[in-house]
Amino acid sequence: MGDDKIIVNVFHLQGDKMKTHLRYFAIITIYILLIGCNTIHIKPEKFDIDPQLLKSLRSNVPIQVLVPKNVETEYSIENPGIQIPYSAVYVDLNDLYNNAKELIEDFLVKHKVPLSSDSKKYLKFTINKVRYERWAAGWLFGSYLEFDIETGDGYKSHYMVQDQSALDVSRAVGGTISRAVEKIFQDEKIIAYIEAQ
Repeated sequence: MGDDKIIVNVFHLQGDKMKTHLRYFAIITIYILLIGCNTIHIKPEKFDIDPQLLKSLRSNVPIQVLVPKNVETEYSIENPGIQIPYSAVYVDLNDLYNNAKELIEDFLVKHKVPLSSDSKKYLKFTINKVRYERWAAGWLFGSYLEFDIETGDGYKSHYMVQDQSALDVSRAVGGTISRAVEKIFQDEKIIAYIEAQ
């Protein structure tokens, strides 16, 4: 009878250790599922630019807007902070470039600047980096966009802009393109280049 009690107690101790190990395993598994496997592919929205922030311009000399074509379709947006709620966020850079080109061209057309795909005069827009992070204790998505703008006469400038959204990272990233276009048309040297005859 005494040996039976010892055997039961040994199994009872091993059962407690087993339950503890299973709990740790469950916690790790849930963590991996929530954090490690939550990848999203975003489609950035296009937002209007704020005309009140922009300088007026005039020109009758045709210009073209150049952006890279057939670029990375699964660009990983950097997130230097905690990877919650997504472990990885991807965007098709072609979408960002198309939005930028459309916004730049729309602004030029509204100011009666003619567009021509074979003009020697051009604006070239290039994205260097896109990143996002959580702000306000996780209530806001903030996004940063670093880009270069270059003119046909050799002027080149590097900028970083930011935008935010309380809804999702897609809106924040899409908004940075609008902020970039606003920044371009606040640059006195770019305005002077466009207006030069």
